[in-house]
Amino acid sequence: MADRDNQISNQHGDADHSGEARPFPTWFTASKYTHRIAIEILQHGPISRVALARRFNLTQGAVSRITNDLTHLGVIREAGTLPQADEPGRQDGRKHSSSSVGRPQQALVIRREAKTFIGINLHGGTALATATDLACRPVGRSHSHHIRQRSPGQVVRMLSDLTQDCVREISQAGLPSPSGLAISLGGRAERDRVVTYAPFLHWSEPVDLATQMESTCDLPCLVFNDLDALALYEGWFGEGIGLDRFALITMGSGIGYALSERGMPVSSPDEGFGLIGHQLVDPDGPVCYLGHRGCAQCLTTGSLAEQYSHAIGQAAGFDKLVKDLEEDMPQAETLLNLTGYRLGVLIALVANVALPDKVLVGGETSYLMKRCIESVRKGTASFRHSQMVEVPVKIIDGDWLRWAQAPAARAIARYLQGSEEADKPE
Repeated sequence: MADRDNQISNQHGDADHSGEARPFPTWFTASKYTHRIAIEILQHGPISRVALARRFNLTQGAVSRITNDLTHLGVIREAGTLPQADEPGRQDGRKHSSSSVGRPQQALVIRREAKTFIGINLHGGTALATATDLACRPVGRSHSHHIRQRSPGQVVRMLSDLTQDCVREISQAGLPSPSGLAISLGGRAERDRVVTYAPFLHWSEPVDLATQMESTCDLPCLVFNDLDALALYEGWFGEGIGLDRFALITMGSGIGYALSERGMPVSSPDEGFGLIGHQLVDPDGPVCYLGHRGCAQCLTTGSLAEQYSHAIGQAAGFDKLVKDLEEDMPQAETLLNLTGYRLGVLIALVANVALPDKVLVGGETSYLMKRCIESVRKGTASFRHSQMVEVPVKIIDGDWLRWAQAPAARAIARYLQGSEEADKPE
C-alpha cells in the first residue's frame, strides 16, 4: 500500500506537466454518415434501412453498404421485421412518414451487449458508480463509497475500488471487459482529464485525475462536468432524444444549468461555476450568502430549510419540510407553491434567452415540483408574452443512478463518434 501511495503522490505532483494523454478508444473509423447512422440506430432502433435512408437523405444502396459495414464490425444486428406502416421507433414522438405500406423491412438494432462502460459520479460526500452496456443501461447494481478523505491520492484509491467492483460485476454477467471509464463531478475538467476546479473536494491545484485512474485501473479514462454529462445522457438516451435544442435545470444543494444542441452539451469555459444560480427570480425573496435578494439560490435545499424555519417559527431541516408536505401542512404547501412559481420564472428566463424546444428539470429535489406544476406554469407565463407558445417542461427522474450513468453516456458518445467528432453538434 505504501508503494501505491507513493505512486499516486508522484502522479499528483506531476499533474501539470504529465506525458501525453492516453487516447480514448473509438470503435471504428469510417465516414461521418457511418458514425451518424450507428448513433441513429442506437437512439431510435429498431429502425429499418428505408427509414435511415429517408432520415439522412441517402440512397437505399448507400445505407445498405453502411449498415453492412456496421454489421460486419459487430456494431448492429438485424432483429426481425418491422412493418413500414409501424416503423417510427422514435422516442421523441415524431414518426417517419411512409407514403405506402410495403413489405416488412428488417429491423436494425444496436448490439448493446457488445461493449460495456463504467460511469462514476462524485457528488457531495458520496461517489456512485455503475457499469453500463452500449445503450447506457445499468449492468447489475450501483456501487457507492462515502468520501471520507479528500486528498487526490485517497480519492483515486476510492475510485479505483469502485471501478474494480464494476469490473467484477461485468465479468460475472458474462459481458466484455469495459471499453472505458468516465467520471463526472461538480466543477471543471480541462481536456476532459485534468480537474482544475472542484470546490467540494478542496483541491488546491490541478489534478490529472484521468491519468491517475488510467495508471491504477488500466482503463482509458475521461473526466467531465456533471451537468454537461447529464445533458448528454438526456440528449442521447433520455428526454432530449430528437430535440434540436433543450435546456437542463437542476435543483438540489445548488442550482445547475446546461444547454444541449442536437444531443451534445454546449461547452463553455464558464461551466462548473454556477451559470444561473444567482439570477433574480423574486425581488421579495430571501437573501443568499452573497447578499443577493431573491436570486435562484432560494430554490436550493439549504435556503428552503431556512425559509420553512422562518415560516413555522422554529428550526427545521429540509426533511421536515418534506414530511410536512406529505401531511398537507398549510405552511409547507404555501412554500412549495412559491418555490414552484420562482422556478417557473427561472424557466421563463432560460426559455426567453436560449429558445429551447423543451426545458428539463432534474436534481435531487425536482420531484417536489410535480406537486406544484401549475405554480411552475404560472411563474413561466408571468414572464412570457401571451401569444408565445407554452414552454414544454419535463420533470425528470432525480435518482442518483442517472448521474452515474451520465458520464458513461459521454464515454459511449466518444467511443461511437470518434475523437474528431466527439462533443460537436452536427
